Amino acid sequence: MSSLSNSSMAYVDEGRYCRCGNEALLKTSWTELNTGRRFLTCRISKKMGGCNYFLWYEN
Repeated sequence: MSSLSNSSMAYVDEGRYCRCGNEALLKTSWTELNTGRRFLTCRISKKMGGCNYFLWYEN
């Protein structure tokens, strides 16, 4: 399974919220299996107490 740590700069996706209640971040994966695929994630890292929200972004 590929790690999602290889992702680009993040942008706020206005109107979409994670389980923490924060606006979700839109990132782009650069892993071998998902190159260029975008996803939504919690803006607070799991290590810092975030909710670990993840959803593939289909526009």
